[in-house]
Amino acid sequence: MRELIIESLSKKYGDVRVLENLNLRYRSGTINGIIGKNGAGKSTLFNCIARNTPYRGKIERKNIESIGMLSANPYMFPRITGYEFIRFCLSAKNRRENRQKMLQLNRLFELPLDKYAENYSTGMLKKLHLLALFLQENDLLLLDEPFNGLDIQSSAYLSEILKQMKHSDSLILVSSHDISHLLRISGTLTTLENGSAYFRTESLSDIEKEFQREAEERVKNLFSIT
Repeated sequence: MRELIIESLSKKYGDVRVLENLNLRYRSGTINGIIGKNGAGKSTLFNCIARNTPYRGKIERKNIESIGMLSANPYMFPRITGYEFIRFCLSAKNRRENRQKMLQLNRLFELPLDKYAENYSTGMLKKLHLLALFLQENDLLLLDEPFNGLDIQSSAYLSEILKQMKHSDSLILVSSHDISHLLRISGTLTTLENGSAYFRTESLSDIEKEFQREAEERVKNLFSIT
């Protein structure tokens, strides 16, 4: 079993405190969803876990050696093909190329790997980064808005891939504004709000109904103004 234990985690940019004294624990064997409004600190949390930014507090990574992270707006190097990008990502983690597995996964994503990736659409670029992360076989996956920009079919494929990966002892954290997708695949759900974090203990269907009721009420009140 892999575990991610976060204790007294705080992070600020200048005088703006984004995360304040977070205490969280995640285990492999399930998909852990992270939700929150824009600017709530989801990307900051992932960057702290991935050691991409300094922070205060403690993050313990039990049985976790390799971390793969998908940023909300993935970058692409100029003038390299999709296949060359995958080879670069594999070499960065000292992973051997498994061409058969790559071709099997790409039957789902249908990427033109022999073409320059800088010319990919937003959705294609995200699928390329996901493909590289899956081939790296990381112990911990941090996926920031993975469904954003994907077509309906690719989103369904991604959901099924993640559900299969949770059985291979991978520890998976997924942040998304696509609440419907997140609720369908997540075993736990954490809300970030005003610098704090808390686990949602209600059933996932009740949470979805809560969001829907709040949206209906607020929109109705807005349009009732004369």
